Amino acid sequence: MTEQQHDESKLERVIRKIKRCLALSKSSNENEAATAMRQAQALMREYRLTELDVRLSDVDEVQSEKFRANRRPTWDRHLSGVVARVFGCRPLSYRHWCATSGRMVERTLFIGVTPAPQIAMYAYETLLAKLTQDRRDYVARVRSGKSRSAYSPETAGDHFAIAWVSVVHGKIHELVPRGEEDPAIEQHSNGRDLVTVESQDNALIEQYLAGREIGKPRKARPIELDMAAQIAGTLAGQHVELNAGLASGGQDQYRLESA
Repeated sequence: MTEQQHDESKLERVIRKIKRCLALSKSSNENEAATAMRQAQALMREYRLTELDVRLSDVDEVQSEKFRANRRPTWDRHLSGVVARVFGCRPLSYRHWCATSGRMVERTLFIGVTPAPQIAMYAYETLLAKLTQDRRDYVARVRSGKSRSAYSPETAGDHFAIAWVSVVHGKIHELVPRGEEDPAIEQHSNGRDLVTVESQDNALIEQYLAGREIGKPRKARPIELDMAAQIAGTLAGQHVELNAGLASGGQDQYRLESA
């Protein structure tokens, strides 16, 4: 272990200890709470840390194992975008040199407050595998003449995939528990606490990204989608069945299949 790695490991241990102290500082036992807060403040002074530094340690970024040699297609970006919105993350495309493949590649990157990016990546990669297969099957049908389109098979497949993502978006959203949908929470906060937490998480993500150079997204050119492909994509998306495992990072058994 290098000296830098040792210092980082020590700092992680210190931050974990500060977090425990801050949690104990909310104890109903006034003496215990006061002692814990003093310990947290002493550690922060010793290591020159602020409460923001401690909170930022909860922000993480997760890269997809899937990559493309070329720029990710629009439907792939749409999928990562809707998944990120559902799970409160920031989606980015990360282009870099891949030593394994020996070329430049582009991957999906999710940034958020743990464990949101890990869950989002699990959902994204699971859905991407299903969408890729559904799109491939549709392209094959267009190419064989079983499905008609005014566009090339690949372009029709892109239009199919965009419609698929739009339908599945609503299904993912329904899987994620929202505070305002819990009667016990709604009685006390009417969902305001959830909005506050989401706002705080967004602020932490922006702070985490501060100073990093992030390219502006390209403006999407208006295109006329093939109606037949849209209908096929919508129907395929409606037949995809999901359960709660997808929204918990695979911790529960999940199902994702076409009916």
